[in-house]
Amino acid sequence: MLTKDQNELLTRVGPGTPMGNLMRRYWAPAVLSWEVAEPDSPPVTIKLLGEELVVFRDTNGKVGVIGARCAHRRAHMFWGRNEEGGLRCVYHGWKFDVDGKCVDMPSEPAKSNFKDRVRIPSYPTHEVGGVVWTYMGPPDKQPAPPLFAWTQVAPERRAMSKVWEECNWLQTLEGGIDTVHSNFLHGGRPPGVRYDENDPRGRANNVSTAPELEVVPTDYGYTYAGIRDMGEEGTNHVRAYHWIMPWSQIRATGGNSGHLWVPMDDENTMVYNWSVHFEEPQASYPRRGAVPEAYGGGRVVDSEEAPVWFKDARMELAGGNRFGQDVDPESGFRSLRNRDNRYLIDRYTQKMQTFTGITGTNTQDRAIQESMGPIADRTLERLGTTDRAIIHARRALMQAVKTVQQGGDPPGVAPTFYGLRAYEAVLPKDQYWYDALHDKIDKRPEAHASTPA
Repeated sequence: MLTKDQNELLTRVGPGTPMGNLMRRYWAPAVLSWEVAEPDSPPVTIKLLGEELVVFRDTNGKVGVIGARCAHRRAHMFWGRNEEGGLRCVYHGWKFDVDGKCVDMPSEPAKSNFKDRVRIPSYPTHEVGGVVWTYMGPPDKQPAPPLFAWTQVAPERRAMSKVWEECNWLQTLEGGIDTVHSNFLHGGRPPGVRYDENDPRGRANNVSTAPELEVVPTDYGYTYAGIRDMGEEGTNHVRAYHWIMPWSQIRATGGNSGHLWVPMDDENTMVYNWSVHFEEPQASYPRRGAVPEAYGGGRVVDSEEAPVWFKDARMELAGGNRFGQDVDPESGFRSLRNRDNRYLIDRYTQKMQTFTGITGTNTQDRAIQESMGPIADRTLERLGTTDRAIIHARRALMQAVKTVQQGGDPPGVAPTFYGLRAYEAVLPKDQYWYDALHDKIDKRPEAHASTPA
């Protein structure tokens, strides 16, 4: 459990808070690239780390992340005209460029130089992997670009989506790095086989409902593994992951996939879901159902445009959605299955087939994480041995806050996460997983290699 003060420290992310100051030291996803696909396209409004912002792509193709309010009378810039190298407020015509500078002020006399002294907040951007990232921290502390291995994959081998989750970011992170819950929350109705016996991970899940968790601290966060007994075979199934501070995870799912749990504010999170195949995609890709970037980037695509492996992919379809998931971009990327409609829970399915009666792995996660309340009260919880990854993450985050408060650099801002991948394998019980899988999960250049602490 945490104390009340510790819980407050880890969950409050607004400007000036200790956790907010830590998070502003990293590149944060702002929008998916296709949301501002064309120069001079309509602006997009977002909330990030407690700040209301507007994102737009200017005439030259450069993306800006600026404060949402005009410096004149505080009108919202979402209503602005994106034109000729800037976003023009429709109230009095003041126009601001991607750097937040006022470049035109038609409501003032032509001889006035007032516009040269006016600007609104702006943050630098970096576009890679189908995502527009922004950095909101001290300019002299800007970290290495967010060149995760998955961002370097060709668009046709990459899929990306996002969904608004209505609870604090720490609930979403802790749900994602919790290995053991998949046996229950995402499993079938006991007794009986819950997973495919022909799949090693499925067979291991059927044999072992209480995996052993091992965490190896690194200079970017940690590597961790869920180790499950395979039964009478004298082997373990090992699924190795990476947690890259503060909000990124890499997991093995046929190819690789993962999440970025990015706080909108204290009580809302935007969850980015990505999948890649580093080699030629298989017919089952993408597991999570996100539309491949090269075939619509998360939007509606004509099935004739898509390759065979995409047509055959299992998708989480619902109610005319356009994402391959139950997400409505017109409602801020809120799930169609949400708290208001009780996630369309089917009690008969719950009774006869699954633990939850809720369709969709990610929807099941959201339902339970949101059920904890806007901010979970961790003073009342009781953690067990399979919560080791959660315990380590909390300690690492609290230590990182102290490091920033003392003027240092937190883990994960140096490019030591470049080249990381996740992997899973069946190993002999007497073989140490980290040694066996190291070359599979760490493909970084030698100059960036780090030794686990």
